[in-house]
Amino acid sequence: MRNPFLKTAGVLFNYKRQLAVAFSGAAVSAVCFGGGITMILPVLQLLLQEKQALQELITNQLAGPDRPLAVQDFGNWLAAQVPTDPFYAFLAVVGIIMALTLISNVGRYIHELLTLTVVARAVMLWRARLFNRLIQAELVQLMVTSQADQISRVLADARLLGRGYHAVLGKALPKILNGIGALGVALWLDWRLSMIALISAPIGTSLLRTFGRKIRRASKRLLRQHGHMQAILHEVLAGLRIVKVHHAEGYERRRFARINRGLYAEEMSLRQVRAIAAPVIETLGLLGVLSVASIAAWYIFRRDIAPERFLTVLIALAGAASSLKPLSTLNNNLREAEAAASRILETVEIPIEPRPADAIEQGQMLPRHAREIVFDNVCFSYPEQSEPALSDVSLRAQFGQTVAIVGPNGCGKTTLLSLLPRLIVTGSGRIEIDGHDIANVRLRTLRAQIAMVTQQTVLFEGTIAQNIAYGRSHTSRADITAAAKAAYADDFVRRLPEGYDTALGENGEGLSGGQGQRLCIARAVLRDPSILILDEATSQVDADSEQKINQALKSLRAGRTTFVIAHRLSTVIDADLIVVMAGGRVVDQGTHNDLLARCETYQTLTRTQMSAAVPTVVTAPGTPALGS
Repeated sequence: MRNPFLKTAGVLFNYKRQLAVAFSGAAVSAVCFGGGITMILPVLQLLLQEKQALQELITNQLAGPDRPLAVQDFGNWLAAQVPTDPFYAFLAVVGIIMALTLISNVGRYIHELLTLTVVARAVMLWRARLFNRLIQAELVQLMVTSQADQISRVLADARLLGRGYHAVLGKALPKILNGIGALGVALWLDWRLSMIALISAPIGTSLLRTFGRKIRRASKRLLRQHGHMQAILHEVLAGLRIVKVHHAEGYERRRFARINRGLYAEEMSLRQVRAIAAPVIETLGLLGVLSVASIAAWYIFRRDIAPERFLTVLIALAGAASSLKPLSTLNNNLREAEAAASRILETVEIPIEPRPADAIEQGQMLPRHAREIVFDNVCFSYPEQSEPALSDVSLRAQFGQTVAIVGPNGCGKTTLLSLLPRLIVTGSGRIEIDGHDIANVRLRTLRAQIAMVTQQTVLFEGTIAQNIAYGRSHTSRADITAAAKAAYADDFVRRLPEGYDTALGENGEGLSGGQGQRLCIARAVLRDPSILILDEATSQVDADSEQKINQALKSLRAGRTTFVIAHRLSTVIDADLIVVMAGGRVVDQGTHNDLLARCETYQTLTRTQMSAAVPTVVTAPGTPALGS
């Protein structure tokens, strides 16, 4: 099986140009750094041990008779440029090494900057792919994993994947112990020269603090943006039924894209500090080593001191200066990235709902519902469950009726009504709306006719107006206000400081439960649906809110077919048809009085779970639905 990390790494080929420049910078850096080391060791050895003139060294190495003519000419030219005084000649070599070092670090900076850019873009791309797949996936496929796990795959797993990319594309991991050991050797051999080299340490420490503060501030902004993204993910995934029924996937993709770009912008602000910190500190360390080298050269050439000890100190200090800050081992990074890649690929391979390019989406347009809805021997089983959730369920609802679905917890009420907007798909059997099998109609035309008010208040971050017009972004303010009035929400909205432009926090923070539920009803009113799916919308609100919500639902149900998942007797007694379920089957159906007379299951329900609520006057058939 192909390594999942390598499989995900295909996205990196989207950035061939940036990678080519990055690798060129790394190559220039490596060549210059190697050239500097190559020059300093043999040249110092020759100068200090043999006291040869630099011109003689260059002539012997480059302009000998065994060299090609072009190399001889270059050697003779180079020898003529070198000062005759050995000390100044040495300073010239130092200057060359410095130039090579600067060029090397410029190349390294370019490599690191572009590598971080490519990694951030690749991670942004994977986050977008994961989010798009989650909101387009078949709902039943998402039930296999928890929402927290899905969020973790978008955030934590994508981050680990990016860390793996950087481990591969970035640089080899130097060991901090090598630097500590080299510095220890230098201090042991000659602490005076070593301390001179460490004069630059306070400057380096100050720079590290400066970079650290900038990185810390940028990281805090980045973490806040991560939190914002996680909040968006949580509310969209928690309200996915509403997103799908209101066919607002496009809106949510655009909203997520804005957050995603914001997160990318914060990562780009952090990349500058990350990219420049290490080269600056390393250059500072090398400056200390070269300062020591210059002082050592003065002692050698002016005081005639033996060079061997100085040479060893210089080599040790150079090793210490070249050490970089410790990183996690490459192997650990790759193993973590491989595990993250495996989980990411599992998510992006989840089947999606039929989209317009699919054959089903090229099927029938569903006319507005006006006759009847029929469930004909419907069966459904959830993955990895031995018992079916629904078995041969059949019922018929006439247009304009209110149909209450009752039964003990786990009997299949929510599953049954989730089939109607094709949030899940029947295993066998048919669901027909006015004679049209919903399996053969376009998904958008089906869901455009359905509105849902759940027991849980589902509100999204944004203004009150945006929440009412959710999925219908071009709705006029007049229509939004009319829907709010029909839902008895206009009065409390106008009392807010910014009215309909009041921004809501996560899950409608700042509103009472009754106020939030009335906004959800206004959203349903604005859709003007022909089919309503209602949960017990008043089960968790106070008496005043319950009265207003019941009034709103009464007007909302008029002229529409309403399905109610009922938990309380007050929402059942006036229904046109009550369907009693148990164990995934319909055990009886009829009116309240008929079922009280003949259905033992219904009698038990009225005595236990529904009789807890004192019947309130429900002025029209039906009440709330999807969610039980």
